[in-house]
Amino acid sequence: MKEQTLAQIVSLLAQEYEDFEGDLDCLEGQVRNDLRQIGKEATQQVLQQRTWGRQGNSLPCDCGGVQRFVAYRPRWVVTLLGTVRLRRAYYHCSACGASSVPYDRASGLGGGHLSNGLAAAVGLLAVDISFEKACEKIEKLLGVKADDNAAVKAVEQAGSVRIAGQEEAIAQFQRDGQVREPSRSPKRLYLSSDGAMAPIRPSSSEGEDSIDWREVKCAGAWWQEGPEPKPIRQHRYTGRIEPAESFGWTWWLLAIQCGLRGALQVVVLGDGAVWIWHLAERFFAGAIQILDWYHAMEHLWACGAALYGQGTARSTRWVKQMETMMWEAGGEALLKRLRQFQRRRREDCEGLEELIGYVASNVTRMDYPAYRAAGLQVGSGPIESTCKQLVTARLKQAGMRWTVSGAEQTLALRCCWLNGQWDEFWQSKPLAA
Repeated sequence: MKEQTLAQIVSLLAQEYEDFEGDLDCLEGQVRNDLRQIGKEATQQVLQQRTWGRQGNSLPCDCGGVQRFVAYRPRWVVTLLGTVRLRRAYYHCSACGASSVPYDRASGLGGGHLSNGLAAAVGLLAVDISFEKACEKIEKLLGVKADDNAAVKAVEQAGSVRIAGQEEAIAQFQRDGQVREPSRSPKRLYLSSDGAMAPIRPSSSEGEDSIDWREVKCAGAWWQEGPEPKPIRQHRYTGRIEPAESFGWTWWLLAIQCGLRGALQVVVLGDGAVWIWHLAERFFAGAIQILDWYHAMEHLWACGAALYGQGTARSTRWVKQMETMMWEAGGEALLKRLRQFQRRRREDCEGLEELIGYVASNVTRMDYPAYRAAGLQVGSGPIESTCKQLVTARLKQAGMRWTVSGAEQTLALRCCWLNGQWDEFWQSKPLAA
């Protein structure tokens, strides 16, 4: 029946385009508009054929009472095909005043006007660009006008559901030790974390142009899958605006979802920030800790500039000597060399003292010859990319100011897309949660 109906529609449409003179753009546009209109009308007729969501005369209420059927109430919904109207059953509890509309929950409709499908489409654009531009592109691509306020509401609702799911997974593990894990784990799992500043609206009224910069703690996990010589790198992301202690659990959950417990080897790369190593000790005990090579080099160059001047030949020569020492002999040898150099100097140098303190604090994470021999990565480039992917590319676009909750909710959806979990998440109908 369905194939016959489609064949009839195709035949009728083909007759409408008998005057086609070869302009493919015109034909394509006309067919698209006609099919969109057909889809909208078909959807509307199906919805008008009956009323929806009635489940008897009464439903149990959370208060212990009963929600009774009141009437069928109309609702306008903006869908992927256009705006449609439907009527669905409305229940109300006279004891506590609560009400429910079963069809709305079953269909994934939240408090806004967007269908689950349209909200997912708008959200897919809004994780990359502003809500206003996302709605403009939806109208250009689909011919459907979605209000940017509705888009904000949908993304924030979906993002809050995403965050709540993560927090519940952590809470469940803390309660009973149960956590969902992947069926397969990588042989070698890399973990890293860093922070990036995001523009947040100040809590007080300091003017529209004022910014309260807050740190978004970002974490990345990456590994390789597939046979040599061209295995595929897998990368997963997470980010929150929260204290280091609670972010440790967020980072841990990401690692668990990437196969932490089954990995044969776990490597934590960091830039030397104390909070990163504290979290690594607590949540990834037994992991190999490596100080990022490029951050170590930044400290060498800063010291060279303090000793001999920025960009001088003498500074460059000294840095290259220390670099060779660090690369070929590791942190222990470098620290010994720096202390000997300090004792021979006739005057103090704050930059040198800072470098010695930095190396001393991280010397056990600077055995670069051994890391190279084991085939380990020593640069934290992926976490630098993570911060750019999560914060710079979305939260720091021109003119943007965020609330903390709005930034986190948008980040949660952006991570959902980047981590390849988009379809599964929207199939759960998050707007109805």
